[in-house]
Amino acid sequence: MRLPLYFLSTLLYFWLPAAALAWKVYPGLDRLSRRAFWLTLAVFVPLTAAMEFVCLRLDVWTFSEAKDPLLGLRIFGAPVEEFLFWFGAQPFVLFSYLAFRRRFGRAL
Repeated sequence: MRLPLYFLSTLLYFWLPAAALAWKVYPGLDRLSRRAFWLTLAVFVPLTAAMEFVCLRLDVWTFSEAKDPLLGLRIFGAPVEEFLFWFGAQPFVLFSYLAFRRRFGRAL
């Protein structure tokens, strides 16, 4: 059995760093920044999920299990790995921004 590299790379590139950044950055956020973080996720998660389905329907991208096996779990026809990618990338990017803002100032 071949390892599902897309699944593993999503965990390695997005979820683990996002968790580490969350552990370091989130406790230091003030109330307004925490609220902005959750509001941003509440807006962008549904938008990117919708775009995922649009891109799959329009054949913007496809998945080849000949090159990389998928887990086999699907959400309305889309591989679960895609949602792990989208839902992991967004907190990672937001926490990265907040970490850079904390380190280099509010001018970002």
